[in-house]
Amino acid sequence: MIFHVTHTHNELTCPIHDPETLLNSFGKALESLENESVNIIGAWVDGPGHQLFFVIETDSADAIHNGLKPIIDRGTARIQPVTDMQARIQDIAAGN
Repeated sequence: MIFHVTHTHNELTCPIHDPETLLNSFGKALESLENESVNIIGAWVDGPGHQLFFVIETDSADAIHNGLKPIIDRGTARIQPVTDMQARIQDIAAGN
């Protein structure tokens, strides 16, 4: 399944002024997800908005949870399952 993950932190938990913390948290998030066999389709950041966005693919909720461990105490993650819009429209049009 494909998931859209929005991780939000705030100015108090943002490690932007602490390079060591930054590298050991957000800097390890992608590697940690990959180590859990999560396919990372894309990853983006809105620095001033204190948000990270991931589009990932996995069949395991545990893989997502374990993969996000480096940033789990930095804020809150909203994890939403999503599907390909064009494919879904075509399925509906075909009566599925």
